[in-house]
Amino acid sequence: MSIGVALRAHVETWRPYTLWYVGLVGLGGAALVGADGEPWRLVAAWAAPTAAWLGGHYLGDWFDRDLDAGSKPHRPIPSGRLGLRTALVCGNACIAVLIGLALAGGWRTTLAAVLGVFGIVAYSRWLKARGIAGNLVRGALGAVALLFGACAAGPWPPGAVAPLLVLAAVFWLHDTASNLVGTLRDVAGDRAGGFRTLPVQRGLPFAVWTAVGLYAAVIGAAFVAGALLGAGGRPAYPVTVGVAAVLGVVALAPLVAHRADPPVVLSLRAHEVLVVERLVLASAAVGVGLGVGWQLGLLVPAAALTWWTQTAMRTRHELGTTRAVAVAAHRRVHGEGDS
Repeated sequence: MSIGVALRAHVETWRPYTLWYVGLVGLGGAALVGADGEPWRLVAAWAAPTAAWLGGHYLGDWFDRDLDAGSKPHRPIPSGRLGLRTALVCGNACIAVLIGLALAGGWRTTLAAVLGVFGIVAYSRWLKARGIAGNLVRGALGAVALLFGACAAGPWPPGAVAPLLVLAAVFWLHDTASNLVGTLRDVAGDRAGGFRTLPVQRGLPFAVWTAVGLYAAVIGAAFVAGALLGAGGRPAYPVTVGVAAVLGVVALAPLVAHRADPPVVLSLRAHEVLVVERLVLASAAVGVGLGVGWQLGLLVPAAALTWWTQTAMRTRHELGTTRAVAVAAHRRVHGEGDS
């Protein structure tokens, strides 16, 4: 196998269109606590969750190898472009980086890292196939990333606990909703593979309305967190949350309209929008802690890279080459652009 083919298999496994989010959440947690005077703490708050995210992708694909062999044989492991041993070694290496950074930060970051690793393994090995429990555990990883970043920053100042906990709930609910939307496009494969996801168990309309309810709770909790943070006097925070809410409506409204049987292309597009929207939401915490300059300086390139890499590779990774061509043709016909 050529080096280029192997490298592409790794890049596909990284899913670079999702890579920037969790580090931004961890950075937001550190910024809110006040680590802006100690750059190494900010770097650790970004790097450790990012390493865990990469490790989770490798290990998740390793655990899903049999399911993907039936429903997504084009992916790196079932296609033979990424060996099982290589995926396992790379996943464990990423987790080792997380643990090393966590140990350097003390017992609180170590505890957060252990919770994160447990969540990654529990979701991939047992809970992904068990309905809303899997979505909730997967969603909890966003909350853990925020709290890891806050713990990496050092002692929490008075008054920081309440807003941090509310923001942790924001990212927990958000990532649960986003993960649930992701299951909508895989119903046939999950059912064939014996995965009892929420749309398989309760039907597509129920799953869509559950995602909408979770997202409404996200936006409400985000404004509550802003009030606790005293962000009302800084218009960038409510404006940012408002922009995220608009993008959330753009993502979810078509699913509601076609909730009886949303086409795969619609479910995929909804998740693509949410992948960008959550960057906007995460940047709100960065803006409160570090200022609007840092917020926009990180958000704009992250959003651009996310959309560019989604356009370049996501549809093929999710659906395979044949279905990707069909999806691209559908989008051109309906004026949605090619991705």
